[in-house]
Amino acid sequence: MNNEQIREIALDALNDAELRSSEIPNIDLYVDQIINLISEKLKEGSDRYAERQLTKTMINNYSKDGIITPVKGKKYNKEQILQMLTVYTLKGTLSIGEIKRLILGAYEAEGFDGDSLRELYDRHLDIKNDSRAYAIEALDGIVERNSLDVENDVDYISTVCALVALSAQLKHIAQAMIDARFPEPEEPEEEEKDADKAERKEEKKAEKAERKEEKAERKEEKKAEKKSEKAEKKAEKAEKKAKDE
Repeated sequence: MNNEQIREIALDALNDAELRSSEIPNIDLYVDQIINLISEKLKEGSDRYAERQLTKTMINNYSKDGIITPVKGKKYNKEQILQMLTVYTLKGTLSIGEIKRLILGAYEAEGFDGDSLRELYDRHLDIKNDSRAYAIEALDGIVERNSLDVENDVDYISTVCALVALSAQLKHIAQAMIDARFPEPEEPEEEEKDADKAERKEEKKAEKAERKEEKAERKEEKKAEKKSEKAEKKAEKAEKKAKDE
């Protein structure tokens, strides 16, 4: 495997497809609609990203962690969708706690609103797109400066290790910058912890009730379908009998 082939692998690895804010409808969407929207966009990128789907569980967890503003009913507005996409694009490197500090830190800035988030998100995608070229240059630089022969197995492994080290170093810088500007909040008092625990308990109870209600609705729908099918068969049978007579 030569340098050109390594570069092709790198370009494919960097070929992820992400929704721009302009591709998000200006109407509220159900979770399934959001997931389908992102799923279709992923198909435009490398096959390696096809399995990295956004799921209902992930969205629910983002809501529980307070990263997405509270949803009214079962639909999410454009700002909430942008919030979950911001988490989705950063979660491969940062922890949910670190991302939460970043997003909440942004909203604490004077005048920051949904339009500000849209601009921030689109700017992030623009910079990320430009960074692809930097990533290829970094790969070439590692190989050239260290006189690595990627056709040699040992040098190939050394190249991979160097990329991992660079990735870790950049991640540490990002984490240090978050800590410096948006430090972790202090641990809540026992009373606050108890209140949070009670709130989570109520949320779980509500979710359980919602799941029970949905299950009952599906059961009723199936029952209605069976009843309709039975009526259709009965009508067909009666019609056939009438013709035979």
